[in-house]
Parts: sequence; C-alpha cells; structure tokens
Amino acid sequence: MAKLRIACIGAWGHWDSVLRELDHFPDPRVELVALAKALPDEDFTDFRKHPSAATAPVFEDYRRMLREVEPDVAVISTRLDLIASLAIEAAEAGCHLICKKPLALTHEGLAELASAMRANGVQCVAMLGNRVHPVLAAAKKLVDEGVIGEVVLANARKSYKWGERPEWFGKRAIYGGTIGWVGIHGLDFIHTVTGQDFVQVAAMQSNKLHPERPECEDNAVLMLKLANGGHATLSMDYLRPAAAATHGNDYLRVVGSKGAMEADMSNGRLIVTTQDQPQREIATAPTGPFYAEFYEHLLQGKTDPMPDMRKAFYLTHVALCARDSADEQRMFDVRSTTR
Repeated sequence: MAKLRIACIGAWGHWDSVLRELDHFPDPRVELVALAKALPDEDFTDFRKHPSAATAPVFEDYRRMLREVEPDVAVISTRLDLIASLAIEAAEAGCHLICKKPLALTHEGLAELASAMRANGVQCVAMLGNRVHPVLAAAKKLVDEGVIGEVVLANARKSYKWGERPEWFGKRAIYGGTIGWVGIHGLDFIHTVTGQDFVQVAAMQSNKLHPERPECEDNAVLMLKLANGGHATLSMDYLRPAAAATHGNDYLRVVGSKGAMEADMSNGRLIVTTQDQPQREIATAPTGPFYAEFYEHLLQGKTDPMPDMRKAFYLTHVALCARDSADEQRMFDVRSTTR
C-alpha cells in the first residue's frame, strides 16, 4: 500500500488519541482525509485544534463519505452502541479499523464484527494504548526479564471522577456497562504486564451514588483466574473525589515468586522490591506512538492479524463475560468464545 488515507466516523470518545499521534507522525504516506458524523448532532469543532484535521472535509452522511472518499482506515469513535455496526459497515467498504472500546456491547455483535473483518480481509485495533504507557512498558519489561519471578497475583485499579456523564450513560442498551467501558482498561493493564490469559471471572457491580444514571454502575469488582494458576483482582469506580489532583487514578500491583512491584501510572512511578534487593524506583523511558505499528503493518501489505488486533477482540470478550457474571451472579469460563 503506497498511502494510508484515514477517515474519522463519529466525534465522541477518544478520537483525539489518533489525532494527537497524526499531528506529529513523520510519515507523509499517512494522512487524515475526511470526517463524518455518526449522529446528526456531532460537532467537529475540537478536531480543528489538531493540525492533522484542520482542513479535512466534514460529511453529514458517513455512508456517502465511505462511497466517495474510499478511505483505507476508518476511525470509529462515537456512542458505544453504534461502534460494532459502524465498524461492520466500514469493514464491508474495505476499511481497516481503529475503534473505540469495547468493540461491541454483546457477544453476538462481537462475533458479527469478527466475521465481517474476515470476509473483507481487514485489520482492527482498539483504542487501548496502555502498552505504550512508559510505566506499564517498564513493568512489562521487568516481568519479561524475570525480575519478580513467576507472576502469582495482580491487583489493578481504575478510578474516575463522576464529572459530567451523558444522559445515555444511564441506559444499559446504549452504554453497555461500566465493566466494558472502564474495566477493559484494567484488564489490559493485567494482560499487558503479566502476559497471562484469563481462565475464569467472577464479578459484582452496583450503582450506589448516582441514581440519575440508574443503569451506569459507579463501582464494580472482578476476580480472575490466570492461565498459570495465579489470580488477579480489578476494581473500577466513578467515585474519585472531585478535589483529587487528576481526573483518573490508574494503578497495578503484581506479585511474583521473587518479588513485587507497584505501577502507579497516574504519578508516573514504578516501584519494585525483590527477595535480594530493597524497595527501589525504576526509571522509565519514553515509548513510541501506539498506532505507528498498525500503520506500518498496513503500508507493508501484511495480512496476518496483529497482536493488538487479537487483544482488542480478546479483552472485549473477557469484559463481556465479566459483565454477564455480574448480571447473572455466577462465575464464567472465559476460555470459550461462546457463553
């Protein structure tokens, strides 16, 4: 492929993670060529703050954009219940995909998206760039090098301020649940750093303090069995105090046979303690852009699924199983792609 022409469908969510990288992407073969509304009231004003999107035309009808522009990559970033259906339409138009997470709100929708991608020979990554966070990248390196030995236990935390949440967050059919929207990041923390797949999940969830959004859980917890026999826990909430210094709080603790480490992404610190060395802070280093590997994969004409594509579908599947576990109050085996 000589060039990658990128179009954005939708103007809600983390589309800016794509544009921030494009603003500084050095390869002239990659460019943003169009913006298209997924919903009539979407506004692209904030897109114009990014040099990469300063002059891209706006289409009122995304289907017309797909027909007339024929982009190589579609960035799907809009209301969560629309992600899977829009991604399927873009895949059927021959577009590779960068999607908001979770990729789908149902197991059936996830299977339909996977089928459409196979049928049209396209690739997909989700907006899950945790692996390039300097603290998580350094933590993964410690595990890979055996510094803390075999992973036995992991504890992840994802906490946000409530802030302003759209009205549709209070409708499960549109929002999909906090485990899928927030918890998938915590699952990614654990999976990225430990390298362990999940075997079983048990989850609980509730809305305690935000009755104005009744179907948006403001707290949830997961307990997971790892493939090597170890275990992990994950908590998520919208209960971070309004006066806290940052909007979010991201944290991962991993305990191994030779030591333990704490990755505090919010404060940029990685602390490790081992059997033979006392607690010490590990220096982190800047990492490369998340989407660059995806672009290069496509530019080189490679057709094999990338690890980030497999992870996007896998973590969505695990998150859906965890939500089912909380809804049905029973443990789920997540090794199967069907319930």
